[in-house]
Formats: sequence, C-alpha cells, structure tokens
Amino acid sequence: MAIWKQCTMTTLYHSADPSEDYPCVVKIEDEEILVEYEDGEYVQYIGKSNGDGHFELKGSGFDGRATLHRFSGASVLEGSWVEEGARGMWRIELA
Repeated sequence: MAIWKQCTMTTLYHSADPSEDYPCVVKIEDEEILVEYEDGEYVQYIGKSNGDGHFELKGSGFDGRATLHRFSGASVLEGSWVEEGARGMWRIELA
C-alpha cells in the first residue's frame, strides 16, 4: 500500500466560489484509492481503478462522485467531482 499523508488538494468550483486548498491523505492499494480530508467535517472518497491510473470514486456516506487520473510515476492526481448539487475539478499533489 502506498500512503501519502501530507498531500495538498486544490478544489476548483464551477461557480463564482474561489478555489480552496486542503490538506489530505491519499492511500492507493492494488486497484483501490482512498482520499480523506476535513471540510468542516471528515470526508472520504473511495474508488477503484478502471485502468492505467484512472480512478472512479464515490463519497462515503454522502451523495458524491468523482474521477482522478494519474500518469505512471507522476506525483499529481487530477479530475472532476460532483457533490450534493455542486461540481468542479480537483488536483492533488502527492506528498
């Protein structure tokens, strides 16, 4: 299992809201990924790989879905998200 405990997640919104940075933790084991962060409450996105660094995730305990993509050997994950009516993009720097 690979664990990155000091990641920075930049969240962009498809609205007038400004982008935000959050600390997060990313865990990848075999074909599964887990992203954890705090946004007023503890949030988890869990998903599986659908091939060559492409992940499809769902919110744990809330209505959220997302994608993340990572090129082989890269230290960045990028994708999009839809969460309880809001939507946007996110970028996670693994550290």
